[in-house]
Amino acid sequence: MINRRTLIGSGLAAAGMAALPKSASAHVIRPSYRLWDAHGHFYTNDVDNYPFNAGTARYGPEIMVAKAMRFPQTPREVFAFWDDSGIGKGAGVQYSSTYRFDNRYLLDIAAQHPDRIVPVVILDPHGEDTPATLAQMARENRIAGVRFTGTDRERPFPFFADAAAPAWQAANDLGLVVVIMPIGGDTAGAMASVAQHAVRYPNANILLDHIGFPRPWALPESWGLTPQHLALQDLPNVYYKYTTLLIEQLHAEGVPEQAFLEAMVATFGADKLCWGSDVGNTPGSMFAWVQYALESAAGLSQQNQEDLFWNTAERIHVPGGRGR
Repeated sequence: MINRRTLIGSGLAAAGMAALPKSASAHVIRPSYRLWDAHGHFYTNDVDNYPFNAGTARYGPEIMVAKAMRFPQTPREVFAFWDDSGIGKGAGVQYSSTYRFDNRYLLDIAAQHPDRIVPVVILDPHGEDTPATLAQMARENRIAGVRFTGTDRERPFPFFADAAAPAWQAANDLGLVVVIMPIGGDTAGAMASVAQHAVRYPNANILLDHIGFPRPWALPESWGLTPQHLALQDLPNVYYKYTTLLIEQLHAEGVPEQAFLEAMVATFGADKLCWGSDVGNTPGSMFAWVQYALESAAGLSQQNQEDLFWNTAERIHVPGGRGR
């Protein structure tokens, strides 16, 4: 039996399809609109020019390096998947598992492909030079945003600590999107902090990776949304990313993704949701995972589908930032 966690990228499509529920291969959905991938990870096995820093890799640095060396996710591989799937462009989201705060590879390939890759970097939220680096990257590298990740082992999350305020203020001044991935069980506390920061920094669009990790198997009456999730509905600068990683979790727990997605659209609005493939991270056939996402959106209106799969991401990912 094939373990999905051992597969990566569209190059293993046949094996990946065998590892996924058969409904994904029953028919191919080809929408009339192009897709905007808000969650793509790139990395290369050119370690001479771009050495790995895989200390934060979820499954350990040795496994991550071995995967990246064997299955690099360069523009060649990712664009082949994008082209097969009807994806016109997307965010290159810095991959902490391979490069941590070293954004050079992402910025180099984004400069080579400005029509397809919109860069979202990762920087230390507590770094003294982070505000100036964000300003420089917005000006010179045309970044659209910055991603902050961390766990609730630290209280508060490191990107919500007082030491992160200068980084948030810089993102607010530049009009960048701030992508947040709070890892751990304190979902309610993280969402409460999101609300506080959304009010404090109204010119920064906050984009929640994986919709802030709702757990519908634990809170079925609200599709996993905590009261703190629901309190974000009226904040105009909070957005939500519907990802393959989230779909994979729904599969694993037996939650119907179409009903889940329709509940998210009813709660937040499709104009506040964007889709991301998680290419470079989620294993299996990426083409099949795109099909799952499209299938889960089949009950939405055409306008809602276009908002989810293109309009929202295109609107909030502004190269160079929106400014003041």
